[in-house]
Amino acid sequence: MNDKIEKQLESFYSQFEVIKYKKGQVLFRSGENLNTAYIEKNGFLRAYVINDGKETTLPNLKPLFFCAGMNGLHKKPNRYFVEAITAVELWAVPMNEFVKFIEKDENILNEVNKKLIDELLDLSISWRQIVAGDAEAKVAGLICLIAKDVGEKKGNEILIKFNTPHRVLASMAGLTRETVTLQILKFQKQGYLFNKKRTMVIKNIEKIKEIARI
Repeated sequence: MNDKIEKQLESFYSQFEVIKYKKGQVLFRSGENLNTAYIEKNGFLRAYVINDGKETTLPNLKPLFFCAGMNGLHKKPNRYFVEAITAVELWAVPMNEFVKFIEKDENILNEVNKKLIDELLDLSISWRQIVAGDAEAKVAGLICLIAKDVGEKKGNEILIKFNTPHRVLASMAGLTRETVTLQILKFQKQGYLFNKKRTMVIKNIEKIKEIARI
């Protein structure tokens, strides 16, 4: 989504109440009707589904716009549980106001739909890797998606200023937490990334993309 549209949306959101959730709190559950469009101001969350008792997490640490767009604009039932994985601040926008603001401007509507399509494509890539990829490719693919979603470019490096819990990565990839940890340690030994305080620093995103086959 281009910067102009992002600023217009943020200006609109800022008219509404900001609410806070603690780490571990669940915002909403699968099957709940979303009368409010929650939009991230600060912090990270995960959206997940539960099938046969197993959790699978979307490859997106800021999933609320996707949930609001699919539910409010495209009338898709909400299938996701959403949990705060850090302390978060959210704008709480009445869903009818959210939809009205987006639909009244064709440029905003087009950009929003492009963003939703991009997120669906990322989701399809992730699901394909879960079915067909080996552990190394799955973890590399997730790192690429998270870098695209929340990474900050600094010179030749990409900073992910959040130490994503390995249990969350495991749920995204369909792997065990131990397997995810081993793969990340392997990438660190190969010099592709390292952790500094609570930040993941990606030194060679192109090599990680190559491993992920994307």
